[in-house]
Amino acid sequence: MIGTRQMRQCLAWVALVVLAPASVSDAHHSLPALFDTSTTVRISGRVTAFEFAAPHSYIHLSVVDEAGVETTWEIESYPPGMLVRKGLTPQTLEPGQEISAVGIPSRDGRPLMRLLTVTMPDGEQRQIQ
Repeated sequence: MIGTRQMRQCLAWVALVVLAPASVSDAHHSLPALFDTSTTVRISGRVTAFEFAAPHSYIHLSVVDEAGVETTWEIESYPPGMLVRKGLTPQTLEPGQEISAVGIPSRDGRPLMRLLTVTMPDGEQRQIQ
């Protein structure tokens, strides 16, 4: 027969095993924690790299502002499998191509955003998120 103390310990372990992975997953994928979901930004520039990798793919974009200052933006997006379903493959975006992107900016002001839409070099707009 299991006593009350042993039952509580058992339930605590079960709760830990069940809830711990969910909290880690939520922390990693919490969009509002890293990005300001109340606004969007649009940038245009030249692709310098396309990291087609898990858990997040990144487009690196060289953006020149009105004053002529060049900034490299990181545009975070889905992992490869999800991007393929959205029509983006490793060959879709290549260094040197000019694109535009709309996304959710980082909360801390870094040149980082979460990709919503991308306008391809041929003018085709693709909804990503």
